[in-house]
Amino acid sequence: MKNKESINLPQFFFIIIQTQIGVGVLSLPYTMYKASKTDGWISLMIAGVFVQLILTMYYFLLKKFNGSNIFDIAQVTAGKIIGKFLICLYLFYFLLVGIMILSLFNKIIATWILPRTPSWAIGGMFSFLAAALCREGIRVIGRFYTLVTPLLLLLVFLITYTLKDANIYFLFPIGKEGIKDILLGSKEAVIAMLGFEMILVIYSLANGEHKRKYLIITGANALITLLYTYLIIINFIYYSPEEIAVVPEPMLFILKSYSFKIIERTDLFFLSIWIISVFTSFVSYLYMSAKSAKKLIPKGKNRFYVNLFAAVIFLVASGIKPITGLTDKLSQLMSYISLLFIIMIPFLLLVFSYVFKRKQKGGSSRFDYH
Repeated sequence: MKNKESINLPQFFFIIIQTQIGVGVLSLPYTMYKASKTDGWISLMIAGVFVQLILTMYYFLLKKFNGSNIFDIAQVTAGKIIGKFLICLYLFYFLLVGIMILSLFNKIIATWILPRTPSWAIGGMFSFLAAALCREGIRVIGRFYTLVTPLLLLLVFLITYTLKDANIYFLFPIGKEGIKDILLGSKEAVIAMLGFEMILVIYSLANGEHKRKYLIITGANALITLLYTYLIIINFIYYSPEEIAVVPEPMLFILKSYSFKIIERTDLFFLSIWIISVFTSFVSYLYMSAKSAKKLIPKGKNRFYVNLFAAVIFLVASGIKPITGLTDKLSQLMSYISLLFIIMIPFLLLVFSYVFKRKQKGGSSRFDYH
C-alpha cells in the first residue's frame, strides 16, 4: 500500500528550496554588505560550502537511522526523556521561526503595500491559508511547491533587467575586507540560507536511494547558493558602497525605478511573487511544528496541531508592531538560537550514535542498543 505521507525526489528538491527562499531574501544584500562589505558575495559562497558540510552530516545521521526523522533519532540516541526534551526544544524553535517569518512579512507589507491595513488582518488571512495547505499533508505541499517554483524565474528575470545600469567597478578591489571579515560574514550568510533543516524532518518521507537523496540535497544547496550570490552581486554593482549601506531592502528600490508597458510598479509585481515564497517557507515551519507535537503526543490529530500552531503564531506575531525594532531583535535572537538546532544538536546525536553504537532496525519502531 502506498504511503500517503511519501513524496518523490523532485518534490523533495522543491520543498527544500522553497523553504530556504523566504522573507530574508529582500534584505540579504543589505545584511551581507553590513557583514563583509562588497566582499559579501564571497562570504555567501563560503557559506554554501559550510552548508554542504552540514548537509553531509545530516546525510550520515539520517542514513544511519534509515526511515527515521530527527525526532525518532533523538529518542533512540539520547533516551526517551532527553529525546522528548529535545523534541520540545525543536517545537519551540519552529514556532519561533514561524513567528519571525510572519512578523517580518507584516512589516514589509505595512511598509511597501498596505500601510493602513491592520497587521492582524493580513496575518490572519496568511495563517488561515497556510493552515489549509498544511493540513493536506506533505504530498500536497510538495505538489504546490513544485507548481509555484517556476515563478522564481520571473524574479531572476526582473532583477537581471537592471544589469543595463550596473557598474561592475563597484565590486573592486575584491578581497579588500580581509579573510577574517569574509569568514565572519559567512556566518550571517548561513543564517540567511536557513530552511535546509527541513531535511531532518522529511528525509525519510522521500522515496529513493540514499545516494540519490544526497544528490538532490546537494543540488538544492548549489542552486540556492548560486541564486543568492547572483542577487547579491547585482545589488552590489547597481548601488555604490555608500548607497547600499543605507537601503534595507535594496532589491525593491531598484525595481521601483523601472516600469514596463504592462507593469508600471515593478516592485509591487516583485512583491506579489515574493509573498508566495514567504508563504511556502511559513507552511514548512508550520508543518514541522505539527510534526514535533505529533511525536510528543501521538494521540492528537495532525489537523488539530496545525490549526493550534497557526493560531498561536498569528496571535503572537500580531502583538508585534510592524514598524518597531522588536522584529529586528527577534531576527537577531534567532540567528544565535538557530546554530544550536541546525548544527549542534544533530552533530551531538551523530557522535553519540557512533560512540554508543545505537541504530534503528529497518525503519520500524524497534530500536537496537548494542
